[in-house]
This record gives sequence, C-alpha cells and structure tokens, in this order.
Amino acid sequence: MSEISFNSIFDGVSLAVHAAFPAPMQVHGGEVKQGLKPGDFNVTMPTASHAQEVGSRYRRSPTLDVIYYPKRGNAECYAVADRLTAVLGSITTPEGDVVHATSCEWTVTGGVLHVLVTYDHFVRVPQEHIMMETLKIEQEG
Repeated sequence: MSEISFNSIFDGVSLAVHAAFPAPMQVHGGEVKQGLKPGDFNVTMPTASHAQEVGSRYRRSPTLDVIYYPKRGNAECYAVADRLTAVLGSITTPEGDVVHATSCEWTVTGGVLHVLVTYDHFVRVPQEHIMMETLKIEQEG
C-alpha cells in the first residue's frame, strides 16, 4: 500500500468518472475557463482536512465535487447522480489503493448537478525527532 495523497484521490475520482462515462463526455479537472459543454463533468476539491489523531497518525478528509452539466435538464441530473453515487462509493487510485467514500450527497443547483463525496482515511506522517544539543560543562579551577 502506498501513501495516499490528496492528488491520488483526486486522480482516482477523475479516472472512475471517465471510465463510467466514456467519450463523447469529457472529464475536466479544476478551474475551466472555457470549453465546457453540456454533458461534461468537472472534478474539483473544494475542501480537505489533515488532522493529527495520535502520534504520527493523521486523518485526511478530502471532499470532491463532481459537477455535471446536463444536456436535458433535471431528470438527466437525477439519473447521473444515481450512477455517480454507485461509481464513487469505492475508487482505485492510480497507485492501486482502494479508498471507500465515507459520505456522498448531491444537489442540483441552477440546473447543474453537484455530487459531493468525502474519502476519510488515515496516513502516517514521519515525525522528525529533534535531539537536544550536548552541552559542554566547563569546570573552574
């Protein structure tokens, strides 16, 4: 098992969406200035946390927003949401690690589908042990 990074989860979600919804649908990542078309996806990571639990063990909680721009309205959004919740329940990172979603919710806002998925997991972060300097004791006399 490799170290699971925020980027590997982002990539795993993007790959899962791409595999479930092949061309002509496109999967974009992050900020897209232009070029989005109805039927396209955009994957973003609006929030993530990294909190120490015990010692070198940390809980990471990245939340990804899989955004879908429908061609034909809300009914299409509902069908895509149903499929995405199944596809994103467990993802495989490019390194081969399987990560399970700990929460998944979706909403349609302004005719656009947003599926928010969180992948809580634990990592170990090596701790740097800083040794005290050796003091020289000088004796008088």
